[in-house]
Amino acid sequence: MKTLVKIAVAILIGYAAVNAQSCSSSSKTTTTKTTTTTKSTTSNKSAEYKKYGDKLNTQFKGTEDLALLKEVSEWIGTPYKYASNQKGVGTDCSGFVTQVYKTVYGIQLNRSSYDIIKNVDVVSRNNIKCGDILFFADDKGKIYHVGIYLGQDNFAHAATSKNIGVKVDNLNSTYYKEHFYKAGHVKGMK
Repeated sequence: MKTLVKIAVAILIGYAAVNAQSCSSSSKTTTTKTTTTTKSTTSNKSAEYKKYGDKLNTQFKGTEDLALLKEVSEWIGTPYKYASNQKGVGTDCSGFVTQVYKTVYGIQLNRSSYDIIKNVDVVSRNNIKCGDILFFADDKGKIYHVGIYLGQDNFAHAATSKNIGVKVDNLNSTYYKEHFYKAGHVKGMK
């Protein structure tokens, strides 16, 4: 009888050891797959930031809203057309800004450049973030132009000069530096 008990105990110990080993192996496989997936996702995001950075002439940190960058990049090259807001067909500056916000965030902004400021909480020049709206004014303080801040002092807007349309410019260029009025973060957004 003692021999049968010893055999039964040995079988149970052997079974437990095999079972524990297979659980351990399974856990390692799952961890490896998760790590691979995480690395792949991170790599894909890095590639997207690089792609949009190249198109928008801006180096992104990797924390910006990819949906915003994608939408803005799709507008680049759209010709200038007063009182229009159609991607690829033609847009003015406020049409561009309002359509981007409507498409990406479902937010309906006021349509005119000088009325869009009512939709934002003004932020200081040092606190502008990607996606904030920039306002430009004449010598009397009347807002006449808007754009979307990207980073590194770059912003996207629909330029009227030479009918260029939607493009990226820098806030430090003489013209925009002289006419920069305010920046604002759209109310209700994080």
